Amino acid sequence: MSQTIGWNNFVDTQARAEHDRLRLLERSFDPFSFRQLDELGVRPGWQCLEVGAGAGSVAARMAELAGPENVVATDLSHAFLGPLAELGVRVLHHDVTADDAPGEFDVIHTRFVLEHLPARQDTIKRMASWLKPGGWLLAEIGTTLPELSSRPATRQAMAVLARVMTERVGTAPEWARTFPVPLEEAGLTDCTAEGVIQPARGGQPLASWLKHTTKLVEQHALTTGLITREVLDEAYATYDSPSFVDYAWMTVAARGRRA
Repeated sequence: MSQTIGWNNFVDTQARAEHDRLRLLERSFDPFSFRQLDELGVRPGWQCLEVGAGAGSVAARMAELAGPENVVATDLSHAFLGPLAELGVRVLHHDVTADDAPGEFDVIHTRFVLEHLPARQDTIKRMASWLKPGGWLLAEIGTTLPELSSRPATRQAMAVLARVMTERVGTAPEWARTFPVPLEEAGLTDCTAEGVIQPARGGQPLASWLKHTTKLVEQHALTTGLITREVLDEAYATYDSPSFVDYAWMTVAARGRRA
């Protein structure tokens, strides 16, 4: 297995293409994330932390619910977080695996971050310690399901995506399927989890996000012979085709409360 190099060394987190990919992510998954925040009852005055803020949409939603002065948004790249700072959200360069707590919070949310961290269980314990008594940790984790893909080319492309991310980034593609146990092991209570599989329709945001996420591993996959140019191009064309429908990505939202 190749030595892992981590997300920020694998992806150009300041590139325009990455901003576009994150916007597709938001369009695909924000409704589910926002529903999770609504179910927790986030309200004015709650101290909120968004870990791995990306392009900022979840932190912006927290600002609407709790007030921007009560929201902290962290990431290792601030390239796309200027609008959050303009709202009054506190934006921090912060490594969740190593840096001190940026405060004490009623709710901490993170989406598609933990599965890319080698020390993922330790990171859950760190975040749990930043909660106020009664505070909630809400983690969203993604998992690929290539075996469920409806076309051979997309099935192969998704399997290669998972393999390269595992070997080069340190991602755990199947870890989402273990929740809520990791939250329980961190000492949290009232732990629950919900998984959702959305239809990826060709040309629409989720299929486009899967296409652009696959492009992150394209060079490595082609160079190492994990996939051919022909199969990859077929997968991309399939993701663009209105006749394509797939159910091969699951998002798990898990929550636990500090006693």
